[in-house]
Amino acid sequence: MDPNGKVAVISGAASGIGLATSKLLASNGASVVMIDLQAEAGRKEASEIEASGGKAHFVETDVLKKDDLQHALDEAVSRFGRVDIAYNNAGIGESGDFLQPDNDVWQRTLDIDITAVIQAVRLEVQLMRSQGGGGVIINTASMGGLLPMPTSPIYAVAKAGVVHLSRSLGYLAAEGIRVNAICPSFTLTPLVQGAGEAAIEMMKQEIGGILQPEDIAQGVLELVNDDSKAGEVMRVTVRNGLDYAHLPGRKQA
Repeated sequence: MDPNGKVAVISGAASGIGLATSKLLASNGASVVMIDLQAEAGRKEASEIEASGGKAHFVETDVLKKDDLQHALDEAVSRFGRVDIAYNNAGIGESGDFLQPDNDVWQRTLDIDITAVIQAVRLEVQLMRSQGGGGVIINTASMGGLLPMPTSPIYAVAKAGVVHLSRSLGYLAAEGIRVNAICPSFTLTPLVQGAGEAAIEMMKQEIGGILQPEDIAQGVLELVNDDSKAGEVMRVTVRNGLDYAHLPGRKQA
């Protein structure tokens, strides 16, 4: 799908990967609806995209709330006429040791990183079907959804769920709706920066560097553009760049 003239809804769009993707799609002619809880930053970034000649609109959205997600989609339709591209990118990391009796933060990781994605995909598919079919849905997973993460097992569980949700919905391509997942390695986002310089240096040593949000945005753009991709899992790593995970269970494109 050529994003020029299309409408994209992007979550987690006030910073990091979501912001980089909003800017890239807007520069390629898409109208972008940026959704996030960070209202001040989101409005500022949308205004800057508009000032640079792009089309953008910000909607304050809590992805944990179905009504908020529906409102964001309704706003996109009201302002731009339809939704062609949905990028479910909002997510959080894992805090503390989930095995400790007093740690209940792990539930929020599941709520945001997989349950909210499921809800968003349901609403997006329903909308795309009501428009007559056709569209692209991309979900941010992680290399942690493909490999064990002993330090963040609940995050890994959630992201593995995103991978398999996306793969399992590959059949929607028969309706013209393509669902894919993107799995970045460590990326210099506010989430990673919050871990501190020592942790970032350790990440760099582990994988040979660190990705920039713009690297992931390029992968999203490729998934939007490539109509042959449905139910596929794109990896984004420092060593291999953009490639696809060849997972068991279905014939790869």
